[in-house]
Amino acid sequence: MYSYHNFMFPFRFDKVSCEFNGDDRHEFYKEVKFDDRVVIDDEFKKNLENNGWEYKKFEINSSLDYNEFVYFHDFVKDSLYNLKEFEVGATSYYFEKKDINNKFNLIIKGKEYDLKLTSISLRIFDTGIGILSIEAENHENESLEDILKINDFARRVYPQFLGENFDVSKTQEAFLPSKIKIDKYEENFSNFADEVKQKPFVKIGNHILGILGDTFSQTFKKDKYLIQPILDDRMFLVCLTKNKDLENKLINNNYETNDDWYKYVFVDSSEKTVFSNNMQTELIIKSTYDRWMDYKWGLTLFGITRYSFVALSGNSLLENHIKTMYYQMATILLATRASILRFSDEITAISDISDNPSDRIENLYKNYLRFKNKLYFKEITAQEQGLELYDKAREIMRIDSDINDLAIEISSLNNFAFVLDEKEEKKEMNKLTKLGTIFIPGTFIAGIFGMNVFPEKALDNIVGTLFAFFLISIITYIITKNNNIDLLSFIKNGKLEDKKNDSK
Repeated sequence: MYSYHNFMFPFRFDKVSCEFNGDDRHEFYKEVKFDDRVVIDDEFKKNLENNGWEYKKFEINSSLDYNEFVYFHDFVKDSLYNLKEFEVGATSYYFEKKDINNKFNLIIKGKEYDLKLTSISLRIFDTGIGILSIEAENHENESLEDILKINDFARRVYPQFLGENFDVSKTQEAFLPSKIKIDKYEENFSNFADEVKQKPFVKIGNHILGILGDTFSQTFKKDKYLIQPILDDRMFLVCLTKNKDLENKLINNNYETNDDWYKYVFVDSSEKTVFSNNMQTELIIKSTYDRWMDYKWGLTLFGITRYSFVALSGNSLLENHIKTMYYQMATILLATRASILRFSDEITAISDISDNPSDRIENLYKNYLRFKNKLYFKEITAQEQGLELYDKAREIMRIDSDINDLAIEISSLNNFAFVLDEKEEKKEMNKLTKLGTIFIPGTFIAGIFGMNVFPEKALDNIVGTLFAFFLISIITYIITKNNNIDLLSFIKNGKLEDKKNDSK
């Protein structure tokens, strides 16, 4: 095997449980609360099974399984591994695609690449985030140039740009494969123009939608899950290469100034996307982990960016680590970053609600707290190298700074809800005060004449009785008029109405 590739596609999903007419996602978020959109239940599992997915609980069947499991802290295991059969309320769920044909085919600038498809898996998180992982091995293309092309072109989800008249050929010259076929699902990106013209939205390629199945939809369909890419047109890349040419170059030269190492780490193919030597050196130093640079059994280097986790090594042990521990590390990082972006989007939608959104804010805040406690980790392992790699990745992906920004956003939203609730309480108190004023005349008369205003024989004191009624009526009229109270409405239907603004 010359290289191992894992393409990871993070996305958000929302169940469309009611009829929704329109295309505005934010209007949908405003109408349906978070819990009713992020539904992971037995019906969801059954729909995935109908699309060829199988729920897999984690079991230790080999030493590799054991090594992976003990690598992580216990609180991480609880969120990352399904140790029981499917049950509602878990933090995440793991599914594998059944009966794949092991074929991953690419055509890039006229050249065909055949990879061995080893696994397709789906991880679903209770924050409404899913991560599709497509694993493949390259046994035929040894050159670094081919490995770079596979990394750059195979990760594309949709065209990054279109040429004149919606032409896709220019995109295929730069970034997009002419054809990509994963298992039996194929995309050549030729029909994107027509679909984009009909309805402005980001169209995910059929090679991705086909794998996921019709449980998910890119349009609002009742009882389906609306799916949206949450990052950009690229999948996240986990890659290991054993390329000897690159290894020899890095042994003899500093990796800080090596163009090929830069292209590998930042997933460029034909040419670098940086043309400043100073900036290139700065970026490479920031993104490279070189603890094992001069290891006696051979060079090992890691590179981490916002959209890649790559390694160069001839050490056979690292292959297993990349496929297990480091893949899981990438899963946690991606799920955290995608969840932060999703919550930020939810806050934007709720902030635009014209009526009192307190119940929506409370619902969102509850899910945000669950996310922070169950998925956002400052540390995931006690192993030194794992600690250092995870810290570097969190810094590069800006996870800590973004989570702090999100905390400020959601705190402001909470304060906003508190002010609205206070305002609502004040309104209710005003209603009670106005209601109390209606009974003041009776209380006033009772205070003057005592409670026995009406004797057993009312006619014996007819003058006093009429005078009491007259006095109560006059005082009540003055009070209700000054307070804009519609007394007739109150008597008729029991609702206290303000004649000035009709607020009930």
